[in-house]
Amino acid sequence: MSGPILLPRLTCRKCGSVNPIVYLAPVILPGDPSGSCICLDCADARGWLDPTGNLKPGITL
Repeated sequence: MSGPILLPRLTCRKCGSVNPIVYLAPVILPGDPSGSCICLDCADARGWLDPTGNLKPGITL
């Protein structure tokens, strides 16, 4: 049996929050214990989300 899977440390590329509960566009490089993402609050603040919390058409991250 293998051990627990360790999740990488994700930092928001916009606000710098660490390990946000909900995030988009994670970028993790092999062998690197940390990565980056965009937290849901930052995506919402920039108008990238529709009222249901999904990316608006035409928005790519």
